[in-house]
Amino acid sequence: PLAGRRELLRRLKFDLTGRPPTAAEGTAFVSDPEPDAYERLVDRLLASPQYGEHWARQWLDVVRFAETAGYNADPVRPLSWKYRDWVIEALNRYLPYDLFLAQQLAGYELFPDDPAAQIATGYLLMWPDESNASNVLLARQDALNDLTGNVATAFLGVSLACAQCHDHKFDPIPQVDFYRL
Repeated sequence: PLAGRRELLRRLKFDLTGRPPTAAEGTAFVSDPEPDAYERLVDRLLASPQYGEHWARQWLDVVRFAETAGYNADPVRPLSWKYRDWVIEALNRYLPYDLFLAQQLAGYELFPDDPAAQIATGYLLMWPDESNASNVLLARQDALNDLTGNVATAFLGVSLACAQCHDHKFDPIPQVDFYRL
């Protein structure tokens, strides 16, 4: 059977904002006699700041956003919130996907006069960082390898990290391509 108005509201609120509807929202939507009530509700939820907050969580999980650097010392990344807020704002203003990706990978190069694009490259700092490593060159290479694997997973949809050590087992990706990327 078709979903009733309360079910539609609940589904829509969870899908677009990740939150349940309030009692007042339920009453207002159920009692709205206009034929475009559903469309207006969709527009209102898409325009709400909670839309970007909800969907940013999904992206931030993909890129492994963290406010600390991990490992033993686990130091706080005091400016990491700028990248998180940039992702939320980019989603709320419907930044086209190609620009969303380009700004995170090379915003400082492609848009040198745009401070927001420079903040977007905060993505490049999201690797687990052991800055107290005894071998700084090895730590740097580990960070680059980690970032390369995450770029492939997040942006290309390919698990490439295994090609760091050997040719990819199932896809035609040689080890040399891992290091080219």
